[in-house]
Amino acid sequence: MRIKVPKSFDLNVKNSESVSKIAAAARNGGVKYALMIPSIKPIYDKLHLAYNLKRANEENFNLFVAIEGIHDNKLSEISILKNKGASAIYINSDEDMNLIKRVFEYAEFLDIPVFVNANNKALSIGVMNDSPKAYALGLQGIPNYAESIEVAKILELSKHFKAKIVFQNITTKESIEILKDRPKNVFVDVCIDNLYFCDEDIGEFNTLFKTFPPLRSKEDKNALLKACEEGIIDFISSNHIAATNKDVPFEEADYGISKLDIFTQLAYSLPLPHEIVTKLISTNPSKLFNIEINEFIEVEFGEFEIDSNKFESKSKITPYKKLKAKIV
Repeated sequence: MRIKVPKSFDLNVKNSESVSKIAAAARNGGVKYALMIPSIKPIYDKLHLAYNLKRANEENFNLFVAIEGIHDNKLSEISILKNKGASAIYINSDEDMNLIKRVFEYAEFLDIPVFVNANNKALSIGVMNDSPKAYALGLQGIPNYAESIEVAKILELSKHFKAKIVFQNITTKESIEILKDRPKNVFVDVCIDNLYFCDEDIGEFNTLFKTFPPLRSKEDKNALLKACEEGIIDFISSNHIAATNKDVPFEEADYGISKLDIFTQLAYSLPLPHEIVTKLISTNPSKLFNIEINEFIEVEFGEFEIDSNKFESKSKITPYKKLKAKIV
């Protein structure tokens, strides 16, 4: 069976490799637009922003760039950076709350979305999900509440503003429960890894599954899939990170999974109706930025092997082995 679908808008591509690599990988993965998230390298001033936008222009690629709203405990020049081409703001939830409030004020005034990494760093000093699996492996875990307490805090603050607030990379059933009755200006994003895998997949220290936020329990994964069907989750994104240092002990391995080259294919391989997938990877992300995706691709369904040697990303290391959908 084949279906015709719009190309994807990936709202979470980490700046872990060159723009040229990102652009090439995105084309492989059926991605028309990508939002660069500055969690690996800083993007907080005109120089960093201009560099990435220039490289995207040279590649003829539709790259949206998020700038850090807060850098070194100071507010970035958000208004100036938006005028210079910034498309979004990125913040960590455990920054100074007064600075976060000011970021929300700027975002509301400038009509620019804020992407929030909901994570308490002081509680996230482990390397995988805090679970019986972590105990069995002797690895320090990251508890669910390291995310959910930050979600509750930022959600309460967001109720006092009209800015578009996106909770990025939500992984836990507790966070989903908190966000069920969110205001209309608040959106929920989930990484595709957390819809495929859980902490049990780590097996005996398999570093291919080391990522952040971590793979949670099977119960969390099922709660996320259900939330996609129920409309609680608004976006599915890749959280693509070109991690290359994986052939080392688990504690020393890079965080991240390479998958931008197969993002659309993975999304349509999920156990979700095709219409819901289209909404979560194309329709909803484009609405967030008030654009329309008018390029389409054909997706064929079946059983397909993944050849990561054909990846254009810097990292060809991935735990994904098979697909149920491919781009024709």
